[in-house]
Amino acid sequence: MRLGFSAPAGRLRNADGARRGEKEREYAVEPRDVVQSAIDAYHAHDLDRCLSFYAADVVVKRADGTILMDGAEAVRARYAKSMSDHPNLHYDIPNRIALGNYVIDEERVTGYSPGGPDVVRAVLVYRFTADLIREILILS
Repeated sequence: MRLGFSAPAGRLRNADGARRGEKEREYAVEPRDVVQSAIDAYHAHDLDRCLSFYAADVVVKRADGTILMDGAEAVRARYAKSMSDHPNLHYDIPNRIALGNYVIDEERVTGYSPGGPDVVRAVLVYRFTADLIREILILS
């Protein structure tokens, strides 16, 4: 008795669309480094540098599909307000996984202004195309 899954030859593909067994797409800059650079720029309150790592049509959404930000200008507005309202906000990344065109971060966010939460924990899944953050899925 044979267990498992069988598919026609050449039909199995990785998440990035390459056929399994083929070399994964190479990036000019590693996606994990792009995510860290964006976080570092956010910590430095350098909004322009932070957004330079995002695609113009980036989408940020919750796990249920609710779109939180649609496009880089929406991200700019939200991040600018966050930097103003919570100037000491800090993203700590205890765990990071990079696989192909995805980066998965466990985030621990601190530094909210008085009245805000002490710590917020979440998992973010970043999807890349052309060395830019194209989509962020927030699980919290």
